[in-house]
Amino acid sequence: MNKIKKCISICRYCRYYTPEGQRGGMCKLLNVAVKSNWQACTLSIPSFSPV
Repeated sequence: MNKIKKCISICRYCRYYTPEGQRGGMCKLLNVAVKSNWQACTLSIPSFSPV
């Protein structure tokens, strides 16, 4: 497994998360609304990883 793929605990630390409003946002990968504090899915990638 690639060492760049670190464990992302919540959505707001994921590369695919885009904040909208005060507490929520959108997942650009899944095209769904998410809350910033939700547990991240297995498809998450760190915000600043070189992908």
